[in-house]
Amino acid sequence: MRHKGKWILIEGPFKAQEKPNKHEISVFCPDFYNIEGGTNWVGTHACELETLQLQSLCQAYLAKNTRSSEGLSSWEEPRKEDFAESLSIIQERIRKGEISKAVPVVFAKSRQTITPTMRAELILQLTHAPTSLHVFGFWRDGDGILGATPEVLFSYEHQILSTMALAGTCPKSESSTRESLLHDQKELQEHHFVVEDLVNLFKGQGDLEVEGPSILELPTLYHLKTDIRVRSFKEPDFRALIEKLHPTPALGVAPRKAGYHWMQSLPGQEGRARFGGPFAFFMGEEALCLVAIRNLQWNEQFAMIGSGCGVVAASELEREWRELYQKRLSVKKILGFEL
Repeated sequence: MRHKGKWILIEGPFKAQEKPNKHEISVFCPDFYNIEGGTNWVGTHACELETLQLQSLCQAYLAKNTRSSEGLSSWEEPRKEDFAESLSIIQERIRKGEISKAVPVVFAKSRQTITPTMRAELILQLTHAPTSLHVFGFWRDGDGILGATPEVLFSYEHQILSTMALAGTCPKSESSTRESLLHDQKELQEHHFVVEDLVNLFKGQGDLEVEGPSILELPTLYHLKTDIRVRSFKEPDFRALIEKLHPTPALGVAPRKAGYHWMQSLPGQEGRARFGGPFAFFMGEEALCLVAIRNLQWNEQFAMIGSGCGVVAASELEREWRELYQKRLSVKKILGFEL
């Protein structure tokens, strides 16, 4: 992961650990729908590198190993019909008053998978990712994930718990023809559901500070962002905190009491795995937990890139479909697949 301007590399083989300890960095990256069954993974050694050191390491490895001639060049795009069905199911539940918002996801897949040399090329590419993005990755036994997310589920340091509401999107390609996100009622409503959820979760647990919304600019997208901090927050059980927070309405359902596991039955969800799930690094009395979006996942058979969008009563099929495409395109660009 990239953290505070440095790169932390943890070497395997990894072993499962029941609970984080104070002496080693452990990684917790469960599937979106199975966080209770997730494992804390601890490696054999960790080191911290400057960006130039990591780039040199990747370049030296690539100089000694044969690069893939094809890369991931052929993608099977998600079916629009599947997404239209998901949108219809969600909006019917909204009309019935069961929910206010839900976040369906779709996936583009490649029948190629990731080789070690391709992985080195991707890491080298990600060293150039904007500092507004959190680069992260984990792989073992033939499957893995690698990406650069703008979203933090929470961080904890010196009795300060920080989280964010990141919901509401405008592709830069549409910014000249759409209202500013700060005046777009559909996007503001989607954002408000997340802010309200997080504020209600942490009321009375410390000094609450809410700052936003503001516009977060990324290479190809704009997002609405509100920062939330809880000062004098007692050191939490990090696993319990993840279970309390995941998923916020930015990736799940509003209100929370409606549950989110029912989304597994929406079309096109096969192989979702870690997309949108918590991706945490526990470091003694500190923790950083990302939301695993804007990434590439792979196993021994295929690779895939996911994207999701918040559906509310006012959502329109064509606009949401374009947003989903732009989010996947942003991943391809930052990984060097689209130049």
